[in-house]
Amino acid sequence: MTKRLRGAGTRLATVGDQLLVALTNFGLTIAIGRAFGTDELAAYGIGLSIGLMVQGLQRHAVTIPLMLRTAEWASRNRGGVAAEQLVLLLVALFAGAIALAISYFSLSRFAFLAALSSTVCLFIYLQLEFARAFLVKIGKPWLLFAGAVAYTLIAGALSFAALRGIIRYEWLLGGLATAMLLHAFAVVLLSGRLAPTQGAQLFLADTKQYGGWAAAATATYAGYNHVPLLILGAVAAPVHAAVFVAARSILQPLQILLRGFDIADKNLFAELREGKGTSRFIWRLVVLYALVGILFGTAAGFGAERLLSLAYGDKFAGYGAAIVAWVPAYVLLSISMPLESVVYARNCFAAYFAIRAVASAVAIAAAFPLIYRYAEIGAIAACAIGWFIAVLGTSLMLLRRGALR
Repeated sequence: MTKRLRGAGTRLATVGDQLLVALTNFGLTIAIGRAFGTDELAAYGIGLSIGLMVQGLQRHAVTIPLMLRTAEWASRNRGGVAAEQLVLLLVALFAGAIALAISYFSLSRFAFLAALSSTVCLFIYLQLEFARAFLVKIGKPWLLFAGAVAYTLIAGALSFAALRGIIRYEWLLGGLATAMLLHAFAVVLLSGRLAPTQGAQLFLADTKQYGGWAAAATATYAGYNHVPLLILGAVAAPVHAAVFVAARSILQPLQILLRGFDIADKNLFAELREGKGTSRFIWRLVVLYALVGILFGTAAGFGAERLLSLAYGDKFAGYGAAIVAWVPAYVLLSISMPLESVVYARNCFAAYFAIRAVASAVAIAAAFPLIYRYAEIGAIAACAIGWFIAVLGTSLMLLRRGALR
């Protein structure tokens, strides 16, 4: 009974952490959009995409291997595990420092803001991702939730100060970076005595063993999720990237809601045996997630201008079409979640990554002419095209293998 209660408490803490952090980042994006100009919002959106892409590398190369190890191993080697994270942070910060130096001396202010945003977002997302795995492994999930609460309070205070005109965008980023430094310091204290040599060895071993798969997983996903925004930011005026980010943020609560559902549904899926019952369960989820996405998207589409006005004031008046353009992509994203469960259960990774690679290549190729002609609407359309290919290809692959029959 105690073990069951402990497991329930861990799930509650981890789900609470993810939902709280997601809602905080949603609110932070809205606050940046209201408090600052289009350059700042566009820069933050680009930084967010880069942070999430590198976090994907970390998840596949470091976090998942850590989660697959026993709790006893993690507790015994916690000093080395924490040191490996510090090595990763130092590598990311070194890369960020180079980007900042180049943008400061040779490029525009927007390029500098994008480099600064990327560096801070890298630090935030790498640290939060590590904390989720490490604190659960050493049996301290409620400290994970406490860290999420602290992050929410600090981000809320900084957002309030920005909205009142007390701090500049650079100061807001500095405050977030300082909060993550304190977060990293607290996690290091929990690890006890650091083991730098072991940390470096773990980093090299994980990179060698899992780095290739991590790069494949991240690259094949980023092509139709993040790269169109990076292309838009590079070839069009910052206002177009800002509209892309602003409209995407309006639909983010749908993703937060479905991610919460998905965590619970994946646990239920794991308890089912293969067969007709599993197929019916997956089809019900596909239909349910599609309906939720369509209903949410339809409501957002009809109220697009009103939602932009509520979130950002008059800053993006007349850009409601961008929200409408995002709806198909988010409906497809919704459908992909239960399909992903089947992919992981059936171990169809090679075919799955190949399908995503095709989707990414097509999305990137389509992005250039679409952005040239339709700016942010073209970038959003490129994302939707990639999602369509990924979802359709995955569905056909699973049907051919009998996984959905």
